Amino acid sequence: MLREKIKSLQFWLIVASVALYILSMFFTPFYVDNLKADIYSNSFYVLLSGWMAILGGGLIPTIIWLANPLYFYAVFFIINKSKLGIVPATLSLILAIYFTTLNSIMDGESGATTDITGLGAGFYCWIASFILIFFAGMMLVIVKKNRELNTTER
Repeated sequence: MLREKIKSLQFWLIVASVALYILSMFFTPFYVDNLKADIYSNSFYVLLSGWMAILGGGLIPTIIWLANPLYFYAVFFIINKSKLGIVPATLSLILAIYFTTLNSIMDGESGATTDITGLGAGFYCWIASFILIFFAGMMLVIVKKNRELNTTER
């Protein structure tokens, strides 16, 4: 049974996705115009503190940050072979892609913003992990649908 799982493409998509997500924590997620805002050079700090943007009035950054817990839900559901995993996987991917449309980000508790000047390797690893978990979820949906069709034909 374990040998069959290891041979499946879906298993390796999940492993690669989680590995990329973890790897993204070691790289800069994005670069900002304000050189004093060095908090953005640490992806792990952004992950832990991103939800606090709501306290400074940053509703959109907080909503985008929700891509992280949605990713974890997607991984959990997909590992447990639930077709529901495609829903949080899709939502997290949409939110992650939406981040690329932001021109500025909050710089502190005061609500002041600083311009985003570029995306770093941390962002690209982060979004690649979302893409891979989305494909793992799609594979699960397709495989389950094929099995349902095969059982109804008999």
